[in-house]
Amino acid sequence: MKGIHALWPLGIRLQLMLCYSAVFAALMLLSAVLLYTQLQATLARSLDTALQLQAQQVAGDITNKAGAIIIQDATAELPGFDPSDRQLRVSPADVNLGALVRVLTADGQPYRTTPTFRSLVVPAESVSQPLHGMPWQGNVTTTDGQPVRLYSRALTQEGKIFGVVQVAASLTQVNTVPHEVGIAFLLIAPIVLLLSAVVSYWLASRALVPIERLIRAARVIKAGDLRQRVPVPPAHDEVRHLALTLNEMIDHLEQAFTRQRRFVADASHELRTPVAVIRSKAEMALLQVFPPEDYMSLFRSIHAEAERLGHLISDLLALARADEGQVHLEQEVVRFDRLVEAVAATMEPLAAEHGVTLEVKTTEPVSMLGDEARLMQVVLNLLENAIRYTNGGGQVLVAVHTQNAQAGLVVRDTGIGIAPEHLPYLFDRFYRVDSARTRTEGGNSGLGLAIADWIVKAHGGSVTVESQVGQGSTFTVLLPVYSAG
Repeated sequence: MKGIHALWPLGIRLQLMLCYSAVFAALMLLSAVLLYTQLQATLARSLDTALQLQAQQVAGDITNKAGAIIIQDATAELPGFDPSDRQLRVSPADVNLGALVRVLTADGQPYRTTPTFRSLVVPAESVSQPLHGMPWQGNVTTTDGQPVRLYSRALTQEGKIFGVVQVAASLTQVNTVPHEVGIAFLLIAPIVLLLSAVVSYWLASRALVPIERLIRAARVIKAGDLRQRVPVPPAHDEVRHLALTLNEMIDHLEQAFTRQRRFVADASHELRTPVAVIRSKAEMALLQVFPPEDYMSLFRSIHAEAERLGHLISDLLALARADEGQVHLEQEVVRFDRLVEAVAATMEPLAAEHGVTLEVKTTEPVSMLGDEARLMQVVLNLLENAIRYTNGGGQVLVAVHTQNAQAGLVVRDTGIGIAPEHLPYLFDRFYRVDSARTRTEGGNSGLGLAIADWIVKAHGGSVTVESQVGQGSTFTVLLPVYSAG
């Protein structure tokens, strides 16, 4: 079957047609077998019943008077039952046409026999068993091998057996009628199978009409119009579920492509700025002659932009690998309270540079399972973000606590705050609240919060923000606490 399918791939319509036709053919074959056996059994039962009735009728015409068997009425008229028939020597007839009747005396000797019956090969038990009071019924043959059904019963009068009557009938009709019906069935079967194949193909085509509509709609969407949706059929069946699933997939694809286009545009813009600065500084150094101290200033500017460009590229690679699921997070027990204290200590110089007071509160040991380096990146990004956007004389508070089997990190600042309309997009890539947060030299690229959000979610946690313009912002991170038990 595999080889045939490889040489001639079958479409769904043909596959359904062949499956339906094969099932229908199997059902027809099973029906034919059942019909054949049932018809043969019915004909055999009917023949047995007819023989029993005939034997009863013949026995009713036979009486016993003073030890002599007397045959009268219709039975007496059977060929061979009249003594004069013996003198005329009636010739045997075909078992399919002549009467098959024999009457025997109480000692098992033939008393009257039709000429046709003489051609039967009769077993001895067919006579001895009725003489003992038990009817006998079975199949016998003629001298030339034709099958015959024989029934024997005792002749009784006043409870005494005085003889045996035997009647028989040819089995030719019982055997030939089922064969003829089977041949007729075989002649009709190909026509029925052909009609069933045609109907099956038509039904399969009708069933695939909604699929064809989905295909046409998908081709339109494939051309680039992700605003289109596949039609949803009204029937609540598998095709409807498929259409709804495809529409959901297209929705996700449209959103993904939109995010990707915006991401590429933002990344291009961010990469273009440091590259342009580096190029202009380098051109200035090449085209003009400067004192050594001016060259050092140019090189420092180029170095700063190169570092910013390197950080930006690293962030972009981290997010791209995260999207592809290629980032491996270490799973180790981390003392989160000590990690926060260590990161805060490294941020003290930056806070002092901006004139911001940095306070750390860790009242209890907090352990969790995760990637220490990535968790440090989360704390670093949040602290840097809070310090950079807090005016001189302000305060940044970092607190670690546990609540309901979760480790909580709170970073609260008294900075310029964020307007409510910007909060839903704050963790989007390259998103900046330009009206409230102007990027200073060495400022971030708009990826810090997006990376922090990804790392927290990768650890099974969540990050939220609350803010009011002019009063500051509060970032809250919740992460699962590690339990040694």
